[in-house]
Amino acid sequence: MKLVRVLASILVLAASNASAQDVQWKLVDTGVLNHSSYGKGIEMRIQPDPIPEGLFGGDNLDDLLLALCNHYAPSVIPFVLQQTDIEQPDFIAVRIVSGEAVGRYVLEAYAIADGRCGAAL
Repeated sequence: MKLVRVLASILVLAASNASAQDVQWKLVDTGVLNHSSYGKGIEMRIQPDPIPEGLFGGDNLDDLLLALCNHYAPSVIPFVLQQTDIEQPDFIAVRIVSGEAVGRYVLEAYAIADGRCGAAL
């Protein structure tokens, strides 16, 4: 039931940012991120298709990042822990990217709480 609410939140936020565009939020990569301020954690790279107009300046960007984080974290955290040498990540991060090699991105890091995304760092 919580997953349905998270997906609904993502769709509502995407629709408000995308002016009725049908946006798919694709998890394109995940792994370990060494961050100079937050330490060693898990990063999830997510790419919207198509890129919503005004995404990077939108009022709901913080809510969208948290919703995406909580949607993917329950499956990504155990996967990364199993596939890498990281045992106790300091954070989990969401990076929304607008292109492959060149483009814009936004990154938000969160504390990990009960296998999900906690407070923004």
